[in-house]
Amino acid sequence: MKNLLSTIYKKDVNNLYFIGIGGSSMSGLAEMAIKQGFTVMGSDGKSSPGTEKLKKLGAIVHIGQKCENITEDIDVIIYSAAIHGDNPERIRASELAIPQVERSSYLGLLSRVFKKTIGVSGTHGKTTTSSMLAALLHNANFDPSVSIGGNVAEIGGNACLGKSDYFVIESCEFVDSFLKTQHYIGIITNIEEDHLDYFTGGLPQIKASFHKFAQILPEDGLMIAWGDSKAVLEVVKDLKCPVITYGLEPSNDWTARNIIYDTSGNPEFDAYFKKSFYGHFKLTIPGQHNVLNALSVIACSHFLKIKPEATIKSLSTFMGAKRRFELRGTVDDIHVYTDYAHHPTELKVVIDAALNHQHNHLWIVFQPHSYSRTHFLYNDMVDSFAKAEKIILNDIYSDRETNEWNIYSEDLAKNIKAKYHIPTIVLSEFETITKYLTDNLQSGDLVLVIGAGTINKVADMLVDRLKLLKN
Repeated sequence: MKNLLSTIYKKDVNNLYFIGIGGSSMSGLAEMAIKQGFTVMGSDGKSSPGTEKLKKLGAIVHIGQKCENITEDIDVIIYSAAIHGDNPERIRASELAIPQVERSSYLGLLSRVFKKTIGVSGTHGKTTTSSMLAALLHNANFDPSVSIGGNVAEIGGNACLGKSDYFVIESCEFVDSFLKTQHYIGIITNIEEDHLDYFTGGLPQIKASFHKFAQILPEDGLMIAWGDSKAVLEVVKDLKCPVITYGLEPSNDWTARNIIYDTSGNPEFDAYFKKSFYGHFKLTIPGQHNVLNALSVIACSHFLKIKPEATIKSLSTFMGAKRRFELRGTVDDIHVYTDYAHHPTELKVVIDAALNHQHNHLWIVFQPHSYSRTHFLYNDMVDSFAKAEKIILNDIYSDRETNEWNIYSEDLAKNIKAKYHIPTIVLSEFETITKYLTDNLQSGDLVLVIGAGTINKVADMLVDRLKLLKN
């Protein structure tokens, strides 16, 4: 990477500065940079586990973004998409003529260092699938490099630097980020409308972007596509590389049969390749959606010539990525889970997964993510709660936009109650949510705290409160 950056910028590049260094992707890239021999500096608005870990690895991290943090010895600035040109550190970097590169472009450069980058794309399932795959390659001694959005126990976080040509990344479609990277293997888990603040042309524009992503793959690579989706099948037509499909429909190359669930909602199933039995798999993460995620990983492992028994063992021990139906605690037979779901389809599948878990009452605590998503996908958002039992909505979370649509969680609550007659309330304060739950929960209840923002804090607050009341 040093040689590549030095060639691009025509100078020795040793000192990198990450603006927004604590973000899930940025912290991983910064960690990789440290292990590649760079001196890493950076800043973030607040301290976090990510910033603390980087400090322990030797990074210089400023809390607060100020122009004086930027000095002439910095060779390249890497900034996250949330950091705009009016940021004081970016302004100072411009004054000093320090090259600046956006995070996705930097990841694109990094992907060119590895000959066998595996890009996991899709509207949903990217983090779990890429985490599954990273764990498998690690367990199969492929010694991969990894840069993904979730923390994976097998690699000790969300990023690692291996010694092989394999590099596992999440390929995100937002602002066409996934068109900046090179891939040897591509996975498309699904395609739906999302990020409509960027994809103003709707699904046709989204499909066109995914088609461009698929066209990046070389002739000797592989596209692994969810074949139950008409949209996905349209996107992977006429590629120069082979295409393998997976899904529940018998027309797919890879299929899952005889799916059953245990009392925690965890599935086991038989995997078939071209109608021939391949192996019996048991997962420790719940839901039919994870059967599909696993199938895509099984297809990839077969292409990489990993023995079936190694894949079976790895998937059976994979405990999931952080905040993907993650158990935060059990107190007096009250189970508290958290999940990152924020798109209507994700909400539906995670609620279905929770319903497969043995429970008394199912409580959903949801923080809608972004005003634009809530506005554009409003009706689907309401319908995603059709099977819920008791719902608490938090205020809409958005870190990159204003409420120009004049939409609120109260609107969702009103329509959910009107259409499905499900008890739904809106509570703005995390402490209020925690108290309401502890006052109303019964033994055997399951609480699922959902959202991509800060709502996960409620899960830990609730477990702590339940433990305190028990004692």
